[in-house]
Amino acid sequence: MKKIFLILLVAVSNLFSQEIDISRALQLIESGNIKSADTILRELKSTTPNDPAVIYLDAVLTKDGDEALKKYSTLLEKYPQFKFKDKVLYQIFSYYYSLGFYKKAETYLDRLKKEFPESEYISAAQKDIPELDEKQPAAAINQPKIEKPKTVETKNIFTIQAGAFLNIDNAKKLKETLSKEKFPVEISSKEIGGSVLNVVNVGRFKTEAETKKVLSMLEKKYSIKGRITQILTDNKN
Repeated sequence: MKKIFLILLVAVSNLFSQEIDISRALQLIESGNIKSADTILRELKSTTPNDPAVIYLDAVLTKDGDEALKKYSTLLEKYPQFKFKDKVLYQIFSYYYSLGFYKKAETYLDRLKKEFPESEYISAAQKDIPELDEKQPAAAINQPKIEKPKTVETKNIFTIQAGAFLNIDNAKKLKETLSKEKFPVEISSKEIGGSVLNVVNVGRFKTEAETKKVLSMLEKKYSIKGRITQILTDNKN
């Protein structure tokens, strides 16, 4: 029995000791040397692709917001004891908050506070969570209450959020691709605690049904994973 216990102890010890040291790569990212950090990542992925630290570094360097989210989510699911877990929770919170998924963002903020009450990321994540349904217009959230002239009427219109990227160049490439269609394409930036997402929106539509048809077409033609959102505008637009 004692021998079995020792074997289990060694196995657990090895499990935690296998985590790769990525501090050098993180320092390079912090200093803006992304290219060198990416070189380190490629080397690590060729030898230890399933190490949680390598997956984390891969997520940090992933330019597409949706893909980065998948990698962060994998860390939470498969490596619950990962040493950068508070940072992972913060990154997922920032992503959902930036895109207007406030209820989902709040669940990750709650986890961050509960599991890491001393984390430095809590103060960075302290944002007002709007008490609104996520289907409501994102543009109407956290806006100052200004009395509008009675002659100005507002309305909700629909748009397609075609992608969200950490790298502005990727957002521009998607905009250039989707501009081949007849719909206007716009890029907007959202910053949450230092994390900036460049969001690509396509078109302005009067009805959700019309928007769904266009979204379906874009998904099939360009293999994108878009979603429908609402924006607030006046009747002049």
